Amino acid sequence: MTTPRCSRRLPGLAGLPLLLLSAGSGVLGSVLGVVATPVVSGAQAAPHGELRHLHGIVEDSVTGRPLRDAEVRVDWTVGPVARSSETHTDGNGRFDFHDLPAAVVRVRVRVLGYAPSTQVIDLARADRLLTVHLVTATTVLQEVAVRADTLAERLGRVMATNTLDAAALASTRGQTLGETIKNLPGVSIIQFGPSIAKPVIRGLNSQRVLVMNAGLRQEDQQWGTEHAPNIDSFDADAVTVVRGAATVLYGPDALGGVVRVDRAAVPDTGSARGDVALNAFSNSRQGALSLGVQGADLSLPGIGTTGYRLRLTSRVAGNGAAPDYYLSNTGFRELNGSLALGVQRAWGHADVVLSRFGTELGVLRQAHVGNADDLQRSMTTEPRDSAFSYAIGRPNQRVEHTTLRARSVFRLRDAQELEVVYGFQYNHRREYDNHGPLRFRNEPAFNLKLFSNSLDVRWTHPRWRGWRGTVGTSALAQGNQTLGKAFLIPGYDLWQGAVYAQEELALGRFSIMTGLRGDAISQTTLAYADLGIRSPAGTRAWRNLSGSLGAAYLLRDGLDVSVRVARAWRPPTVNERYAQGVHHGSAQYELGDATLNSEVSLGLEGSLRYRSATWQVDAATYSNTVASFIYLQPTQPVLTIRGAFPGFRYAQADARLRGLELATSWMPIRRLQLLANGTLVRGTNRENGEPLFDMPADRVTLSARTTGERAGLGAWFVGAGTLLVRQQDGVPNGTIYTLPTAGYALLQLEAGTQGLSLLGRRADVSVSVNNALDTRYRDYLSRYRLFVNDAGRDVVVRVTLPF
Repeated sequence: MTTPRCSRRLPGLAGLPLLLLSAGSGVLGSVLGVVATPVVSGAQAAPHGELRHLHGIVEDSVTGRPLRDAEVRVDWTVGPVARSSETHTDGNGRFDFHDLPAAVVRVRVRVLGYAPSTQVIDLARADRLLTVHLVTATTVLQEVAVRADTLAERLGRVMATNTLDAAALASTRGQTLGETIKNLPGVSIIQFGPSIAKPVIRGLNSQRVLVMNAGLRQEDQQWGTEHAPNIDSFDADAVTVVRGAATVLYGPDALGGVVRVDRAAVPDTGSARGDVALNAFSNSRQGALSLGVQGADLSLPGIGTTGYRLRLTSRVAGNGAAPDYYLSNTGFRELNGSLALGVQRAWGHADVVLSRFGTELGVLRQAHVGNADDLQRSMTTEPRDSAFSYAIGRPNQRVEHTTLRARSVFRLRDAQELEVVYGFQYNHRREYDNHGPLRFRNEPAFNLKLFSNSLDVRWTHPRWRGWRGTVGTSALAQGNQTLGKAFLIPGYDLWQGAVYAQEELALGRFSIMTGLRGDAISQTTLAYADLGIRSPAGTRAWRNLSGSLGAAYLLRDGLDVSVRVARAWRPPTVNERYAQGVHHGSAQYELGDATLNSEVSLGLEGSLRYRSATWQVDAATYSNTVASFIYLQPTQPVLTIRGAFPGFRYAQADARLRGLELATSWMPIRRLQLLANGTLVRGTNRENGEPLFDMPADRVTLSARTTGERAGLGAWFVGAGTLLVRQQDGVPNGTIYTLPTAGYALLQLEAGTQGLSLLGRRADVSVSVNNALDTRYRDYLSRYRLFVNDAGRDVVVRVTLPF
């Protein structure tokens, strides 16, 4: 056993979270008082002549920043006469209407740079307090481009990005992060049954796709393809996917792209309010419950008025089901919680977030067999063990992830900002065997503990000769313990430091964005010698540069094009260098190579965006050449004391990845929206001309949605769509593990409403049906495709009750 050295080498960071939050305000206490005041609403008419009061606040959906000068208009009808009242928000984003009728009214909110919002509000029974979250939109005026507020958001002008706001996320609550974003162009998932999904961007995954959680890079043993991000989906207020190398801002882990999970800012006004979310899934008989409370009525000694946000989430699921049988031992349990405290002051704002994610999940039993004959049989016959159960047996995993993040943003002169972010993360992963001596013992085969300390400092400088941007530095200290009875990777210490700059120059219709980053990384592995395995100690260091240059041009109102070239690199991770054994969760034997070199990529991409009153089009194409591309090469099955498993070893080759991405939206009439998006990826091994392993199949998503509004029913929608996936025949020769998978088509249905009057309260209700025709299929990126079909029909009911 070893003690993670990073926890000993950073003694000075222990008190940094409190220092950052309390800058200028004293020491933060831990007192939280919550008083929930229900808002009663209904559709019944009030006594004639009774008047109501409507007030509220307008905020940015991602940052929670109050929006001033937003136009707020209320429309209603008295008999045959239509009437309205209008106002604008003040500097704190607040608005106020008096003397409104006690009836159903329509509230419209709009402000430059954001998509407009319309809500139907019932004032029949009581006054209402309304919080409106607006979503950033691209707005173009004659000769003037309105840009986003942060540098990361401005990347959208020269990089392919997609953002799912809170409303879009509501339709996928209760699912994994991968499931949430899998229908975006350029995105797919590697899946291990119903409970594990890993994002894939432009054919790249795991250590090449960085997940940012609330501004902090997620460190949760992400090198494993079956190690899904340990993030509570109910905690997200927006998810942004950046496609293509984003290493200048985010580091080498972002060679393929970034998934950014954002939370709204801690509120600085208002009393306690919150929501209860209930989800039910028919396929695995899953139930999910999430309770959230937030407000700004907490007063702490020495600090004063403090905002807070608290969320608790629980999910329980049994075995998932393919159309003809259950997937044995694929249930899971999850219990998550988070607490955020924040302050807004004249000098800026600060917050501290503490979260814990905990899950226990089963691993498909058919993928773990005793000998080579059983392995062959499990790959050619349907599973015999097919019954529903909530029980989680062997093999299984238990994972806990704890995060502490402290962030302060100081406002300086001339629109300057200084941001300081400290993060501590502790990930504990235990995997239990169903073969060998550990089968009947409560002792994990793998027992990995990962400790991570990170510090990021970013300065947004004033405009200088037209240039504006961010200069920053980051540091990461990490220690990993390997404590289990089996071996896959050694314990290690990792140190990483970087400096970078990202700058933008706007010249009317033309803008340029460029950046440069330098990273230095040191990895020290600890010696391991047991059970015939010899893994030596040693230190290896890497230094390299990343850079990008992009340009965007507004051809005419609503139409702009961009082009970008980027150089990125990534050193081999510890599993790629030293893996030696059965990767329990993925049910395969892996063998690393300590001599692997760093990957170096040079990518070129172009995009086109078009916006009009009825059309939206986003198209992108790219070509990415990667020298020394690291991949898992299949070998013959390996027989171990734990059973027989497909064999793989890490290898390198020069590669090229090319692709096309398209997303369109058309509104032929006012309340009908038609959507289509498609993704095509081609990966080629340049040394032998064969396709790369694990490239996603071509896919197209088509859908239609109609909407409406009705008193008592709220803002309703009904939709249908289909996912069309082509047969994946672009696979290398000579291995049974990459047999082509047939194409398939899945039917998806949905219906729901926001603002439904339910038991005297407002509720958001939706019903969706995934794989409505119960189609049998196996996706090429499903790691269990050798053994079982993918999930069958799943009816999902979601209810959210604000209070």
